[in-house]
Amino acid sequence: MKKVLLLASLLFFSINSFSQLNKAKKFAKTITADDLKEHLYIYASDEFEGRNTGEEGQKKAVEYLKNFYIKNNIEPGDPEGDYFQKMKLNIRRGNVGEVDTENVIAIIKGTEKPDEYVILTAHLDHVGYGRTGSRAGNNVNQIHNGADDDGSGTVAVLEIAQAFKKAVKKGKGPKRSIVFLHVTGEEKGLLGSKYYSENPIYPLENTVVNLNLDMIGRIDPTRKKKNRDYIYIIGSDHDSQDLHNVSEQTNIETINLDLDYRYNDKDDPNRFYYRSDHYNFAKYGIPIIFYFSGTHEDYHMPTDDPDKIEYDLLELRSKLIFYTAWNIANRDQRIIVDPKPEIKKFEVDKNKLNSYAGTYGAEGFPIKLKIYVKDDKLFIDVMGRGSFELNAFEKDKFKLEEAGIELTFDTDNNSMEFKQGPFNRTLSKE
Repeated sequence: MKKVLLLASLLFFSINSFSQLNKAKKFAKTITADDLKEHLYIYASDEFEGRNTGEEGQKKAVEYLKNFYIKNNIEPGDPEGDYFQKMKLNIRRGNVGEVDTENVIAIIKGTEKPDEYVILTAHLDHVGYGRTGSRAGNNVNQIHNGADDDGSGTVAVLEIAQAFKKAVKKGKGPKRSIVFLHVTGEEKGLLGSKYYSENPIYPLENTVVNLNLDMIGRIDPTRKKKNRDYIYIIGSDHDSQDLHNVSEQTNIETINLDLDYRYNDKDDPNRFYYRSDHYNFAKYGIPIIFYFSGTHEDYHMPTDDPDKIEYDLLELRSKLIFYTAWNIANRDQRIIVDPKPEIKKFEVDKNKLNSYAGTYGAEGFPIKLKIYVKDDKLFIDVMGRGSFELNAFEKDKFKLEEAGIELTFDTDNNSMEFKQGPFNRTLSKE
């Protein structure tokens, strides 16, 4: 009987899903390689000067995005009628300091469940002239156009938004609201998405899912399988088996790409799960999918240009994400979040925190680690490039999960054991 019920439920899901996706097909056709290419040759041109956070080129980029949404009659995402979520960011990388910047946000409101939100994200910034964040060594002061990173995800969001808007005009608007969120400061430490998650325009508890698009326009040269028609999927099953099933089923019934889970493990040494904007939604328990096609020789180089994008693949990947968003937005039931196992948080002796503080290093170790206390919490600062809160998990032991780092303090000997993956080193307090 259980098998019969399972089969019945799967058939119902498939039939219901197919009926929804069948309605979406003519709107998916409006997402084309030619349109993506036209946008990207503008967005990743020298005119935008690498879109460095807070600088003139980034301001041109946000105006381009805003004007697109205005032209397509897609509403501003801020209820006060603004397409910009403005903020001041203190950028520690490169000792930049405080800058004025903004996320760009637009919305198509749901017809039946307008207070439930499907959020699509892509970061609008890149590394400018490469003074910080470039892999070019001394070959800086050249515009880093960031066509793949993340011009590809940005223009895909635009095309997906336009497809949803065309559905609205035909009376086929989504049941749930679709939010198109272009975040700033990703290259500086996921700062724009962090700001949104801490100052959400729409309640996080009503955010059904985050679909994040970052670098979806190229082919990973290190991938063992040689077929072109793939996309890396990260995080779809981390918080919701339901989301994973919807993702898989949608793909089977539409584009049928090779969904590659090579980097899906949270403990993958590349740490991709922690390195893009979805993470600032996932840490609040919101189900996410991170769409990614891999790094390449032009990653964070001046050569990441629009002529190297695989536009036919970018079209297919964009269509898959559109179909997935459509399916999630139009199903009767919102995505089911898996129950979380109870995690017992280790209670730190707050009187002992100050004994960990100090600057640690070792001969032959290339960096200095500054450990400090703020608001009864322990933080790590790596050579002034960014501060991160450390989480205690045992006596004298702390983790920075995003970087896969474990620190074990020995206060009697004024030392610390630093562990990251297979690397292990004892550092002394100066």
